[in-house]
Amino acid sequence: MAKQNIQDDLADLHAGLALLLKEKLQEGTITAGEMNILRQFLKDNSISAQPTEGTPFGELVSNLPDLDKVVHMPRRRAA
Repeated sequence: MAKQNIQDDLADLHAGLALLLKEKLQEGTITAGEMNILRQFLKDNSISAQPTEGTPFGELVSNLPDLDKVVHMPRRRAA
């Protein structure tokens, strides 16, 4: 019985964290630290996405530079 209560409590915490982070993201009040928590939360739960045309993620990816055309600058030597 106690094990079931612990599992229920952990499930509630998991759902609560997901909802809190979603709310902060939607409101635009999420901090950089919370964004990092959100990133790790998604990673820990094997959540990933593929860029799709017409979505914010797809637009982000389409605006990234073409890696074949990135100019490599020589490193400066330490003085």
